[in-house]
Amino acid sequence: MNLINQGVIEIEINSRPDPNYLLYQINKEDSKSRSGKLKIFFGYAAGVGKSYEMLMEAHDMKKLGKDVVIGYIEPHARPETMALVRGLENIGPKIIEYRGICLREFDLDKALKRKPEIILVDEFAHTNAKSKRHRKRWQDVEELLQAGIDVYTTLNVQHIESLNDIVESITHISVRETVPDKIFDEADKVELIDIEPDELLKRFSDGKIYSKEQTKRAFNNFFTKKNLFALREIALRRTADRVNYEVESARRAKGQITVVPTSDPILACISTSPSSSRVIRTAARMAEAHHSKLIVLYVETTESENLSKDDKERLNANFTLAEQLGGENVTIYGDDVVEQIIQYAKFRNVTKIIIGKNHNNAMNFFRFYARDIVDKLMDSNSYIDVYVIPNSAYNKKLRKHSKIRKGIFKISMKDVLIASVIMFIATLIALFLDYYLKFREANVIMVFILSIMIIYIKTTGYMLGFIYSIISVLLFNYFFTAPRYSLRIYDKSYLATFPIMLIVAFIMGTLTSKLQREANNSLARESRTQILYRVSRKLLSANSTSDVVSIGIKYISRLLEKTVVCYLLNEDKLSTPFVYYKDKDKKDSTLFSRDEEAVAYWTLLNGKEAGAGTNTFYAAKGYYMPLKRQGKILGVIGISCVDGILLPEQKFIFETVASQISIALDREVLSEIEKNSKMEIESERLRSNLLRSISHDLRSPLAGIKGAVTTIIENGCLITQETRNQLLQGIYDDTEWLIRLVENLLSMTRFEEGKVKVNKNVELVEEVVYEAVQRTTKRFKDHKIKVTVPENVIMAPMDGSLIEQVIINLIDNSLKFSPQNSLIEVKAYEKDENIFFEVIDEGIGISDEILPHIFDSFFTNGSKISDSRRGVGLGLAICKSIVEAHGGSIEAYNKKHGGAIFKFNIPKGKEENGDG
Repeated sequence: MNLINQGVIEIEINSRPDPNYLLYQINKEDSKSRSGKLKIFFGYAAGVGKSYEMLMEAHDMKKLGKDVVIGYIEPHARPETMALVRGLENIGPKIIEYRGICLREFDLDKALKRKPEIILVDEFAHTNAKSKRHRKRWQDVEELLQAGIDVYTTLNVQHIESLNDIVESITHISVRETVPDKIFDEADKVELIDIEPDELLKRFSDGKIYSKEQTKRAFNNFFTKKNLFALREIALRRTADRVNYEVESARRAKGQITVVPTSDPILACISTSPSSSRVIRTAARMAEAHHSKLIVLYVETTESENLSKDDKERLNANFTLAEQLGGENVTIYGDDVVEQIIQYAKFRNVTKIIIGKNHNNAMNFFRFYARDIVDKLMDSNSYIDVYVIPNSAYNKKLRKHSKIRKGIFKISMKDVLIASVIMFIATLIALFLDYYLKFREANVIMVFILSIMIIYIKTTGYMLGFIYSIISVLLFNYFFTAPRYSLRIYDKSYLATFPIMLIVAFIMGTLTSKLQREANNSLARESRTQILYRVSRKLLSANSTSDVVSIGIKYISRLLEKTVVCYLLNEDKLSTPFVYYKDKDKKDSTLFSRDEEAVAYWTLLNGKEAGAGTNTFYAAKGYYMPLKRQGKILGVIGISCVDGILLPEQKFIFETVASQISIALDREVLSEIEKNSKMEIESERLRSNLLRSISHDLRSPLAGIKGAVTTIIENGCLITQETRNQLLQGIYDDTEWLIRLVENLLSMTRFEEGKVKVNKNVELVEEVVYEAVQRTTKRFKDHKIKVTVPENVIMAPMDGSLIEQVIINLIDNSLKFSPQNSLIEVKAYEKDENIFFEVIDEGIGISDEILPHIFDSFFTNGSKISDSRRGVGLGLAICKSIVEAHGGSIEAYNKKHGGAIFKFNIPKGKEENGDG
């Protein structure tokens, strides 16, 4: 009973949908909802009826009212198929002349401009002409999908990338036009078009597919009955795998099975061998079957420096293939290949390694020294499964590709000269030890072994060290064994001494050379790490986007010795380029043509790499990559490739620094957003303070005005003239206060928004002061105001109305906090090319606590004096803003015997007109 209950509980738990998987599906569906839908009509060979079925469905969609357009249909010699083209709008092919031949290509730009609901694009795996934007037609289709256009297309099974080697092994024909598996797997719909191979062969025989001559060649090569059955089986299995994956996805979404994601990645080890492409494809199929991550690993040794041009191109092609199949490319460094592979496998928790078969001749002299890497992998671990992939085409290509490794047998005249000098010096030292110091033969042997070690350190390769090991034995025999100065041997014991001496010298020298190379590799890795660390540290210290970009492109240019350009996103357009030239004396302008800018702009719009070394705008002179962060494109960075496309190591460095630039740019963007948020918060705080401050201050004078007016209206005939005058004076005073409040609010708002214009004109200081005082005394008659100005005329550039407002606000503040009948003094004087103004009162003074904040907005001291109700706290803040706009400063301090002094200055200079 307990077991049953436990089982029920487990089923209930497992029946819950995986939230992570549901989130992944939601994000995937959300991204797809913004793009077009892709439907592939899938077959196992030409002639099964893919184009026919595609055109038939297009007609059905048109009957349903859909906007259907033919983008490109391959001109078939099949009347039934071509008859279906009629009745559908056709945008027409783009005619391109190439080497005297007119090529018909799909016109992508015209299709994007027309932008129908559904477009038909035949031959999904087609390779475009060189002048086209993309290298492959499936990339054209991707751009159509991004534009929100649904696409119908056709594809044969031999054009799927991961199945390319299997098809080649069956048909003995290499298909170069392929489509990445990811594109096929992510298609919204795949419809299998299937007929019996016998029926297909009958179509060939009837001439419904190819002409008679083409049919005869097809029968003799690709379209044999055996091949067709095999291709049909592969197509059916590939379609079944896709259906099974969709069913499994639906079940996972509904929680009908327990989702246990596979964590073990598949590690494919590659080299420059022709069999590496097959290793990658096999690993991709295995990763897909296990739903695992594919990692493609290349171990770079010191011998990699001697790779031929063909080897480098083959290695780049392998990395490109891995990217197309959705793999992660990794390059590590070290001479011990097996140890590096094992260590990396442990680091990534890999339990399955796929590697190509080593076809070196088993009778090779160096076979004992360089055991097969597969055997070493098997012996080095007990938990990693090793899958060995033989190269089926090796026997055919053996003579073409087998060659002596240059790193081992490389000999130069410079190395020969260095080795000869070292051996000559060692011989002289040995003769000195033997003839003059009478040392034993063991010491002489050690001198020669030491010389061999030095030769290995100072020269490259193994062969030269091996040759001089033999020479050292011959020199020892000639100079130091009886009979001397002869290669004859009297003592039989030397028959053992000489081989041992040779072996010891060779082994010691080889180990020394290996240690040196390891040290050089470690030094190179450390140098690269330090450079990347410096880049990260410099980028972290940058305080603006321009600094970030300038630092980043400078380091990239210095590391790769290439010209680098960077564009930032500026309102959906490219900004002014940031450039760092490889050679400042000879500036490289290849990246600044209209064509190159168009490639950069396309990269910005589509968020994908383009240019040299890619399949998009591959004829460009530069390689361009988007700067992305959290799905947001921040800009585009490009690097000149006039000297050749980027090598894997160079591309790794470029991408690493570019990612650091993206992080730094994103940090600057977030910092700017945070700054704007703080400003918005501060603005909201100011608004809240303003509303809170004026709510009571507006209510009180308005209530007073309303009460006085009500009294006059209701009791006008009963009150005396004196009382009436007092009520009217109160209304006037309250109205004047409200007017000043509104003026202060408007002035502060204009200053905060930067809209206040300081129109400076040469003004008479005495007139400005007296005008401000006169406007103030009209409202306050119960205080004494004294004005002190110099007898000589003082002229100064200022905005007279704004300076008047400053003086009025300062006088109002002094009147508010001074007792009745006290003295308010206003002074103006000239000193050190400045005009100073002072407002001095005999009030309560300013406490030390509020003195630092007295010029802040909405600050009031909270004193309980009779007039404190009228204090929003804007007057002094406005004074500060006006004075600073004139280039001056304002301060406040207490008098020794009570009261406060407010003092400000404006510089005395030439007349100016401008904005403050």
